[in-house]
Amino acid sequence: MNRIQHFAGFVYQEIRLLNQGEYLRIDIQVEPHGAMDGKCAQCLKGAPGYDRLPKRCWLFVPLWGIRTFFRYAPRRVNCPEHGIGVEHLPWSEGKRPVTTTMMGFLARWGRRL
Repeated sequence: MNRIQHFAGFVYQEIRLLNQGEYLRIDIQVEPHGAMDGKCAQCLKGAPGYDRLPKRCWLFVPLWGIRTFFRYAPRRVNCPEHGIGVEHLPWSEGKRPVTTTMMGFLARWGRRL
């Protein structure tokens, strides 16, 4: 996965292929790198962790035609400049449940069609 989509400060912990009835699903568990602090979403500077939010899922580009999701529990960080907030997630924009890679993938398909 790091060759396909590398995010500094994050590691792919576990990748599971799940059977949901007649459909398959790939869940990719993402974890923060233990030696790195989260980044403030506003200034992108390192900030110490405060706590974690519940796990969320983001739709990623299908691998081998199988729906693929990133699963991650975002950290809240305590930025000296902006206070407590959710960390910057390099694969996400705002609260969208779709990765930026998937948005680009869909945009390219839309242009082709």
